[in-house]
Amino acid sequence: MKVLKAHEMAEIDRNAIEDIGIPSVVLMENAGRAVFRAVIDRFPDAKRIIALAGKGNNGGDAIVVARLLRLSGREVHLYLVSEDLGGDPALELRIARNVGVKVYTDLPDLSDYDLIIDGLLGTGFKPPVKEPYIELIRRVDASRKPVVAIDLPSGLSADSGKAEEPFIKADLTVTFQFPKICHILFPASKFCGDVIVADISIPQHLAAGIRRETIEPCDLLLPNREPDTHKVKEGHVLLVGGSRGKTGAVIMSALAATSAGAGLVSVGIAEELNPILEASLIEEMTLPLKGANRLSYFAVREILENQERFSALGIGMGMDRFEEGQDIVRDLLKGWKGRILLDADGINNLADLGDLLPLRDREVPAVLTPHIGEFSRLTGIEKEEIIHNQTEVAGEFAQQNRCFLVLKGARTVIAEPDGSVWISLRGTPAMAKGGVGDILSGILTALMGKMEDIGQALRLGVVLHGIAGEIAEERNHTQSIRATDLLNYIGEAYKNIEKSLKMSDTDL
Repeated sequence: MKVLKAHEMAEIDRNAIEDIGIPSVVLMENAGRAVFRAVIDRFPDAKRIIALAGKGNNGGDAIVVARLLRLSGREVHLYLVSEDLGGDPALELRIARNVGVKVYTDLPDLSDYDLIIDGLLGTGFKPPVKEPYIELIRRVDASRKPVVAIDLPSGLSADSGKAEEPFIKADLTVTFQFPKICHILFPASKFCGDVIVADISIPQHLAAGIRRETIEPCDLLLPNREPDTHKVKEGHVLLVGGSRGKTGAVIMSALAATSAGAGLVSVGIAEELNPILEASLIEEMTLPLKGANRLSYFAVREILENQERFSALGIGMGMDRFEEGQDIVRDLLKGWKGRILLDADGINNLADLGDLLPLRDREVPAVLTPHIGEFSRLTGIEKEEIIHNQTEVAGEFAQQNRCFLVLKGARTVIAEPDGSVWISLRGTPAMAKGGVGDILSGILTALMGKMEDIGQALRLGVVLHGIAGEIAEERNHTQSIRATDLLNYIGEAYKNIEKSLKMSDTDL
């Protein structure tokens, strides 16, 4: 599903009206009817309802909702910020009055109503909020009544995950044709409540040029094991990392790689730490490398001499940050000719190196999997700015540095070198635990080592990881799941995706 910014939605509206020929009032009627149906469905017992209408088309939508609710037998009042309306909203106001909707220009006591319809500020709003909307939003918030927001809660920006007071906290938001960024990214999405994306008859092809979208089951491609396959054909991946006190990171990645479908998994670690891996891994092999408490720079030569054996390399899990580590990451980016993934301290050492040319100059684009803090360290961008503009900053970084970026957070964003940006909605707060990222790096490296398309591998891996976390939470408790619990549910996550794909095929 495409995810739009305000100016993109405005252009699509314009194309629908001017090029396709859909009258603007038809779009307003369709939008109002969609909100009306949502209200009837979600709040069937709300008998006394007030709709708050701003000056623009969002207000016009609210007027349509008020009329339809009045005709359905509810007691409905309409509050207007201003009676100075033009175009379609003015037409809708005349019709609403003609069917008996009572109109106020002074806001009544909101405690007298069962439900509030928020049509004050739409997608065209740009912060900050000004009067009279500041006071109106505060009164809605103080009422503690359930709120249905039209398009987006008033006070939020369509283009950002930022939520800067004052803004309305909605229980339900009905947006039109395509979700906007505020519906997807946190923290703004928390305040949208449940989000319904309603079809209002705008042709989908008008958004064909938008390269920002959520990952849907129909976007995923599952790897197929042919009857005559063998373990090497299913990918032999090398995972390199670990240091004294942090060997568990690369162990978890190795176990995840096996569970995700890699035919063979080898783990490279400092030779003096190798006995720990030998005692912990059964199905996976180890590759002792130069080093004592952590990898030595001399490990690079050993890794590169063996690269023909492997279909993908993942590096950084538990690796530690140190000067030699910077040289290791730099020289592996330069010398490893195949697919390579940098996670955790692989990214931190690259950030400490302060030179992204080895990343940018690769023939085969690298994959980076930072969380918000690691990405801030790598780019110098403040964490808050990254969180609020995750799709924007990820897309720019991937294009500028010719790499794939898996930016992990409450939402995980995958940005590709060609400018495509994908957003995963799967996962749970229960996954906010140490080691969960190491599980993801193992899954992704395994899929990179066996699938033809890197982007498809990353999208599948991120969704697999998120669904496995959701299943782990269902089987245990939000507070109690461990990173290793996800290993038990990767297979079930595969089945979940297979079921969704079959349902999609049936729908087609």
